[in-house]
Amino acid sequence: MKKIQRRLAAVMFTDMVGYSAMMQKDETIANQLRERHREVFTNYTKAHDGEILQYFGDGTLSIYPSAAAAVECAVDIQKELKKDPPVALRIGIHTGDISYSEEDVFGDGVNVASRIESLCVPGGIFISGKVYDDIKNHTRLRAVPLGKFSLKNISQLLLQPLPLFRRRL
Repeated sequence: MKKIQRRLAAVMFTDMVGYSAMMQKDETIANQLRERHREVFTNYTKAHDGEILQYFGDGTLSIYPSAAAAVECAVDIQKELKKDPPVALRIGIHTGDISYSEEDVFGDGVNVASRIESLCVPGGIFISGKVYDDIKNHTRLRAVPLGKFSLKNISQLLLQPLPLFRRRL
């Protein structure tokens, strides 16, 4: 039987923009950029005490001990991936309760972070209102409100749409 662990965590999803189109155009370059993304992601995740839970294709799922650690990591990743050769990445971050084992990860915190990432603009970092509440007093971490959004298949937010913020780089 799988050992399921539960914890409160800051959850980060990343996804490369246009990866499928890149693969159709030039597999070698697409794979080089994906490897660059993974190398940068791995290095900064470790530096910010994060834990990589999954790599999937051109995306990642990771958790962090705090919202501030996750946002600081995301900022470092985006800054590094703007350098040559640039990699356009979307990042979504949310905090919540998650459950995970060696093979699986699930929970509302994971689902919401995934939906936020899918709304993100290339090169951006979108965070939930919960994350903003945790970082708003950090002078190095500034965010711009984007308004309230309803997220697909996230029923808990129907009464109160989720406020999203974009981290300014």
